[in-house]
Amino acid sequence: MGVGGCFDRSRTADKLRADTKEIQRFDSNATFNDVTLEQADDKGKLWWKVKAKQASYSRDQKNAVIEGPEGELYQDGKPVFQIAAQKGEVKGDGKSILLKGKIIATDIRDGTILKGDELEWRPTEDILLVRNNVTGVHKQMQFSAQEGRVLTRARTMELFRQIVASAKSPELQIRTEHLTWNVQGETVVADRPVQIDQYKNKVLTDRGSAEKANVDLKAKTVNLQQNAQIDSKEKGVQVSSNSLLWNLDAQTINASQPIKILNPPQQVTLNANQGQMDLQKNTVDLVGNVRGIGQKNQSKLDADRVLWFITTQQFEATGNVNYRQENPPFSLAGPKASGKLDDQQVAVNGGRVELQITPQPK
Repeated sequence: MGVGGCFDRSRTADKLRADTKEIQRFDSNATFNDVTLEQADDKGKLWWKVKAKQASYSRDQKNAVIEGPEGELYQDGKPVFQIAAQKGEVKGDGKSILLKGKIIATDIRDGTILKGDELEWRPTEDILLVRNNVTGVHKQMQFSAQEGRVLTRARTMELFRQIVASAKSPELQIRTEHLTWNVQGETVVADRPVQIDQYKNKVLTDRGSAEKANVDLKAKTVNLQQNAQIDSKEKGVQVSSNSLLWNLDAQTINASQPIKILNPPQQVTLNANQGQMDLQKNTVDLVGNVRGIGQKNQSKLDADRVLWFITTQQFEATGNVNYRQENPPFSLAGPKASGKLDDQQVAVNGGRVELQITPQPK
């Protein structure tokens, strides 16, 4: 460790010369003012360098307590972060430096600003830790959490506990308990229950949730996995599946696994093996074992494929179409059908059509 400053002059030079042992081990209260501390690896490449208003150094305890530190953190001999804090501590052989109190760390490479109550730099591990009341601002995203871990070489950041991350483009807010952000790759991965809100001009339009998610900020897509659900506030429609691919720009939702569509205002439910929702065109295209249920009149529709129009509630069904209702009770079957489930208006056509009417007792 390189140290520059003024040694406490409370002892006289004669006393210091006389007491060799004291000189070698230093007094635990040895103080330096306007000090510069730095540490390098065995090849001479700097790990960190800070200036401080004051430093108290103890050889016995092998640490230095510093006041008002400001400086740089280095990687491969080049500065990667500028840092400032109220106080700090250098432990052991200088392989870690701990800063406390209103810390500010600025990534020189991309301008990311991190703030918190505590910072620890471990240069041999390429890890920067920020703890307690962590906030961050980046040109692409800003966030808050209880702890952050920056892998400086890999350019990734892990956030822990009470995370709220807001992306600027697309306009998203992510809430979870663990998140990994690949800064250069522009991806965000949440491996714990997550809620993702989409906004348009600061107005909430859609809300997604799942057990885990992968957000591609560049492609503007969200991949929701396990108990995935998207609630479109604008359309009044809920989409559920174990896997949903949400394209924020195209406003489409794709499900390659069994999917459920719920329209609470009209009390209509649709299920299928897979499907796609287009929020711009207001359509839902469902394929494979499609079943629609209109709860108002207990009407049911089965088909191989159904195209449903969200705004008008109309549907177009093809392949092994079967429609049933209870009041009045009858059923229709044929190769094609169109109509509305909520008001029992259905037309079956396209080939052989069967109609069964169940007479009601007087």
